[in-house]
Amino acid sequence: MKVIAIDLDGTLLSENLTIQEQDVRALKLGQKQGHLVTIATGRALFDAKHIINKYDLDFPIIASNGAQIDVGNQVIFEHFMDSDVIQPIITWLNKEEIYYQLYLSDKIAVSNQGIQQLEKELYNTVMEEPHFNQEVFWNSIKAQIHQYGLEEIPGTIDPIDYRYVIKCMIVSPNQRKLKKAKEYFGQLKECAVTSSGAFNLEITSAGVDKGASLNKLCEHYGTDARNAIAIGDNLNDLPMFHAAGIGIAMGNADKKLIQLAAFKTLSNDECGVSYAFDHYILTKEEDPKPRSIQP
Repeated sequence: MKVIAIDLDGTLLSENLTIQEQDVRALKLGQKQGHLVTIATGRALFDAKHIINKYDLDFPIIASNGAQIDVGNQVIFEHFMDSDVIQPIITWLNKEEIYYQLYLSDKIAVSNQGIQQLEKELYNTVMEEPHFNQEVFWNSIKAQIHQYGLEEIPGTIDPIDYRYVIKCMIVSPNQRKLKKAKEYFGQLKECAVTSSGAFNLEITSAGVDKGASLNKLCEHYGTDARNAIAIGDNLNDLPMFHAAGIGIAMGNADKKLIQLAAFKTLSNDECGVSYAFDHYILTKEEDPKPRSIQP
């Protein structure tokens, strides 16, 4: 049995945020052959469940970049950010006038002024960089601004109202703002900072990531992460690539992930997950041998 940990956005989900039928068949065949298929995503747990339920899929889920683990519809691990640091974080984000979301156990809180804020930032960015591609920006962040479970909060989010935060997501077209935010969170010992795209940052508690939770999930099933295969596309997948015995990068993956991967498959729009299963996982051989696609 292999544990197969699969990212959602940019990996299992195509660019139109659906799972293609070919990929669904591959996942179910993997389960039929005795493999433990699991989702490992930056999305909230309820959002990931909402997605896989549409396709009659049933997997353990590592969610919120490792801050949540669900097995058989039971949350076996959930880690909140340090409550003492949440209020100053929210205060800082409000001061910087940057779009952000707060991942809670039952919803994702966002200001109802958020989209207007993004439009203002985008306008200023285009004024500074006339060749900035606005369409690419909106396409890149559609998974964040249209995800299941978003709840708009009137006006500015009040730090006092939020103590139990699982993850914080920041989105901006302004790379200077993202760099400043990365530096701010990087100096907080209580926080871990990663990214799942060119225009976002994702913040969880220090020590919480997909790799650490892949280890936890493998321990739960009495196996070792070295027996796991990780499939992903972006920087928040790096920890699970380090933890797993084999990493498979999507054809559309970040260069850092491709360099670390054992194999490279097709892109998410080309059913790269299905290709990975067919060529590297669903074989009779003990070790997967690639029919290689060169990076």
